[in-house]
Amino acid sequence: MVSRILVPHDGTEMSDRALSKATEFAKAMKSEMVIVHIVDSRFVPPSATLGFISDRTSLEGAKTELVRILKSGAEQMLKEKMAKVKADGISVDFILGVGSPAEEIVTIARSTGSDLIVMGSRQLSKAGLGTLGSVARKVSETADCPVMIIR
Repeated sequence: MVSRILVPHDGTEMSDRALSKATEFAKAMKSEMVIVHIVDSRFVPPSATLGFISDRTSLEGAKTELVRILKSGAEQMLKEKMAKVKADGISVDFILGVGSPAEEIVTIARSTGSDLIVMGSRQLSKAGLGTLGSVARKVSETADCPVMIIR
């Protein structure tokens, strides 16, 4: 039985597809859902931006401010996604994290006791025969629960 489904969402159409599929499963299995978004802390401002920052303290301050802005936007996006899921009668919560996306997704899946991860994957080939995106691949290799990857 699947009691909790974790759905990583990065704001893309592929993540919307995964959320739709997870919603179908949650309704059928009477499962709870957790929608998660990870702000990638490994982000480094473009080199053109770095030229305007005079010292390391300013760089860290700029990075902190950028992460704050990204988290704020992600929180609004997640609340909108949650409202749609709740409208289908599904118990849902969201978690907003900061770090390496694949590692954080797996950690959150463990800490929430998720039984299934449903996530989208960016296809890396235009011919449609490409490999999985790096986040989906790493999650599928390291998660303790089944991972369904939607394309």
